[in-house]
Amino acid sequence: MRKKLTSIGKSRALIIPKELLELYGFSEEIEIEPVDGGLILRPARTGLSFAEAKAKLFAEKRDLLARLSDA
Repeated sequence: MRKKLTSIGKSRALIIPKELLELYGFSEEIEIEPVDGGLILRPARTGLSFAEAKAKLFAEKRDLLARLSDA
């Protein structure tokens, strides 16, 4: 499939057909990964990042972690 880029202000945009959006589960956000020779587009992961999950764990398990560090 070949698509033209659309100008939006000083930027360029790619319009992805509805069928592909639905097929691959794209919603409001995507992840873009540069690779040799191009880009990989994938649906944005939902949930917490590693840093967010770590912070949540330490906040929720502070007492347990303190007891373990004293042992």
